Amino acid sequence: MGRVYDDLEPVDVSGDKFEQALPLGPDGLRYGTLPNGMKYYVRHCAKPKGRAALALAVRVGSVVEEEDERGIAHIVEHLAFNATDSYSNHDIVRLLERIGAEFGACQNAYTSADETVYTLTVPTDKEGLVDETLGVMAEMAFKIRCDPADLAKERGAVLEEWRMSRDAQGRLQEAHWQLIFTGSKYADRLPIGTEAVIRRCPAERVRAFHERWYRPQHMALVAVGDFADLDATVALITARMGGGASRSAAPPPPLPVHAITPHAEPRYKVLVDRETQHPSVYVSYKHPRMRISTPADFLEHLALSVFEIAINTRLYKISRQRTPAFASASVSDEPLCATAGSCVLVATALEGQVLPALEALLTEVARVRLHGFSEAEFRRAVSELVAEVENTALEADQGYSSDIRDEYVRHFLNNEFVTGQEYEARLSKTLMPRISREAVEACAGRYRPSDSCVVKVVDHTRSCSEAQLKQVMERVAEAEAARAIGPWEEPEAPEGLMESPPEPLPLEQAIVSERYFPAPLDVTELTLCNGLRVAFRTTSFMRDEVHLTGFAVGGLSEVPPELFYTASLAGTLAGHMGVFGFPPELLGDILAGRRVDLDISEGAYYRTMRGVQSPQDLETAFQLVHLLFTTQVKLQQQEVDTAVKLVRQGIEAQLRNPLHAYHQAVRLLNYGGCYYFRQLTLEDFEAVDPALALAHHNMSWRNPAEFRLVLTGNVDRAALEPLLCAYLATIPKTGLPPPKLPKDVTPLPYSFPEEPVVEDVKVSMVSPVAQAQITFPVSLSRPVAREELVWLSLVCRALETRLLQKMRFVAGDVYTVAVSPFFGCVAPSLDGDPRGDIAVMFSCDPANKQRLVGLVLEEVAALQTGDMTGEEVATLVNLDRLTFENSQAENSYWHDVVVAGYQSKSYQLLGGDLLAVYDKNMEAREKVLGGCTPATLREAMRRMFPLPPTSRYTAISMLPRPPGLLHRIGAALAARWFGTSGSFTSTALAPPPSAGAGAAVGRKRGRGTAEGEEEDEEEAAAAMGGSGRQGSLLGPLAGTSSAAAAAPGGTVVAAVVAGVALSAGLLLWAKARRR
Repeated sequence: MGRVYDDLEPVDVSGDKFEQALPLGPDGLRYGTLPNGMKYYVRHCAKPKGRAALALAVRVGSVVEEEDERGIAHIVEHLAFNATDSYSNHDIVRLLERIGAEFGACQNAYTSADETVYTLTVPTDKEGLVDETLGVMAEMAFKIRCDPADLAKERGAVLEEWRMSRDAQGRLQEAHWQLIFTGSKYADRLPIGTEAVIRRCPAERVRAFHERWYRPQHMALVAVGDFADLDATVALITARMGGGASRSAAPPPPLPVHAITPHAEPRYKVLVDRETQHPSVYVSYKHPRMRISTPADFLEHLALSVFEIAINTRLYKISRQRTPAFASASVSDEPLCATAGSCVLVATALEGQVLPALEALLTEVARVRLHGFSEAEFRRAVSELVAEVENTALEADQGYSSDIRDEYVRHFLNNEFVTGQEYEARLSKTLMPRISREAVEACAGRYRPSDSCVVKVVDHTRSCSEAQLKQVMERVAEAEAARAIGPWEEPEAPEGLMESPPEPLPLEQAIVSERYFPAPLDVTELTLCNGLRVAFRTTSFMRDEVHLTGFAVGGLSEVPPELFYTASLAGTLAGHMGVFGFPPELLGDILAGRRVDLDISEGAYYRTMRGVQSPQDLETAFQLVHLLFTTQVKLQQQEVDTAVKLVRQGIEAQLRNPLHAYHQAVRLLNYGGCYYFRQLTLEDFEAVDPALALAHHNMSWRNPAEFRLVLTGNVDRAALEPLLCAYLATIPKTGLPPPKLPKDVTPLPYSFPEEPVVEDVKVSMVSPVAQAQITFPVSLSRPVAREELVWLSLVCRALETRLLQKMRFVAGDVYTVAVSPFFGCVAPSLDGDPRGDIAVMFSCDPANKQRLVGLVLEEVAALQTGDMTGEEVATLVNLDRLTFENSQAENSYWHDVVVAGYQSKSYQLLGGDLLAVYDKNMEAREKVLGGCTPATLREAMRRMFPLPPTSRYTAISMLPRPPGLLHRIGAALAARWFGTSGSFTSTALAPPPSAGAGAAVGRKRGRGTAEGEEEDEEEAAAAMGGSGRQGSLLGPLAGTSSAAAAAPGGTVVAAVVAGVALSAGLLLWAKARRR
């Protein structure tokens, strides 16, 4: 392996040390107990500079609740941000935002069955802010107020979070939780609680819970950051926290321990939810939670990791067979609660094939028990683990304060060992030689039917019975007992990607020109003899990271609309067969142990390859690029048939999602019915020509002269040049026409309605919830587009802050609200004013939808006519500057700046001067932030939004379709006879997330682009440290979030297959590598 791994010093684990506890570390850690019994951890971390990550961990979660308290632990978490002795009604949130500790839904706290954790990130370079923040956390620990008025304000937000959890995934999650914990108190203690308790629990009950359980003996304060003096930080913690105590004088009750009762007989369950998109199989084997505190424990953990890598590789290969038993499958070891963990087998089945999927899963684990792994399988899995260890060693001193903070939180809560990354890497290297193939194979013994096994199927229709699940389990057991399961047949894999690498060109022949853009960009641009341009920026932010993006002008907008879906699915079909000259499952074997990542996509205006590589494996990444251009993917009918089956299942699955029709309506209305935003249908898919799709793919990735490759990170020019000469400069020239210029790109035919449009999309759904999107058109004046985009970012943040305050903290009507712009339709050829939109998105009680839509319109109008306060404006500017400062220490930021600069209109207008583009962006940013006042922000609101806002907007809402008469009669009878509403609850394939850990509704703030294309307005966003590039060909499954309401058609088409076809090779196998 690499030199870094070889140079790691071993750890002495000889004799008794092998069974002794690992040291809590690293050196310099301050750890102790305050006078009141609270633990503390304080450690220095310089990343990000001038910031500290704080956490208050409380060993109290929903499992300690009584029956009439279900949900109160989570309610207390909410009250901590809205009602303490010193703070009321959004005061804490305003304080946190003022000092730069940005607040957002799901960002600052969570409640699980066993704990509640509050987290904040604050500046350390301003006097007194750390102390002030510790004061806030002391209030959260000991001074949460539980008055009736406080509780009344917060009930609505908690109810909305509960309502958001009632989708298909949430319902199945609850059913799963109850099934796997049958017989334990955990079974009925999901953190979100019950609707009845949320609505009606009295304030005195909440107060009593807080006083009973929030005791310093159950708490720890963790502080990791860029502290000048660790001992001074400990003193601040002691002063703020050391005297804290519960308001109750009663002695603290002991924390209960709820063990899981083992069961020798498997449990079987078929769960049916008509909104479930893909049938799935889940097999869990419960066991006491694994604790890693000694070298012996860690060795067991390493062996289990090797087992999971090896078995998951096998399962991936099975999914790639001509008649696969499942679309995807995996094995993992997961914590369930404080006392239990589980070994998990999970598979996404093909339609109507849940029983074969279950049998294939069980058979493969039994095969390992009977025949083990081959030497090649074992060696490849170990090499993957070694690659992880080397990455840990390389970046031992480059961890982020928030990640390190979370490690100490887990140490406090679950006694997980924390030694520091360097020590952990050394310990791993020391123990790796002790991992035997026999020990790895023995891990399959954890997956036996007698080991507290739970077998579950989730489907949209009842495709099998519990009796059939039992029959499959017994059939596999009988086959194993009779040794009727044969050994695994391992296909041979080449040693490398290239049997005969190309002859390297001399440096002077390979590189025909060079250009340098000086600091702060510090970018070198090389033009190769075949026309490929390579730009690189060397940084020292991360030792084991190089961002790579290659792009070419011209994408799906150049395709005739009648061939749009054929071209859109080109990458899907080609990826299934192997775009790098190897089937994906074989490519995975070749790349074992290498840290490479390369994904290709085609959007409206650009074709793009992107990924993050290890500097050590940059040669492998360049080999992949060479193979991408020199491989002509040929039609293989059996492979096409499998891909077609997966895509068809994906299309059918999205129709079961209640959000499908809603997102379709939003897209078509806001973009004038543009074909690019239309959902792929079965009729569209039937018209796709696979041969023509592959021809499109081959032509799209053939001419190197069309592409520019950008590298950012730990790039060493001396090491880079030989790789350019060997792999990139040797990509053959073509006789194809010259590359398309940005000015010649065909724009998408989109338009926004000229008049207000209000529309309700009524859909059938199991649990009633409303979603609303209010969209406004926005046009940026071309001469000042840079400044205008900065203003746009500020007004969106201002509106979001106001709406969050009024809709959540005052009225309690929503859990969160998002405001974000979208300019993804703007073509590089546009000479006029860029046109986009601003969307406001939230979910709510259907009864409140109309009032809340009106409130949004009123608030926009209020900000157009009245001033924000000077303090509010200063907070906006401060948050923007802090975000920007943080981003400048990230490779991703500088990478986006360079890519966005090359793709911008300014790059064309300024004669290709990348530095001039960046300087103008910085100048615009400082001009706006320096001139941001209440008056100028009000004027920006008037420019960005229609005046008045009711003159031009769309308000599209999703509402539940009223049930028919028979459904209402059935529900009434069910409620009368069984005490149930008749709606069913469901399970995810993993333990439920903590309350407060769900995804926020809305598109990403900052740039929103069709596939990452950048305009002047996007350049400024990159310069501000905005969000990363979006719209990969294989994005999230269409219709799974409000973000999909703005998803372009290119993403929509490929997203149809993302949920079932990921394992079918649509992404480079290395993308899923453990990193």
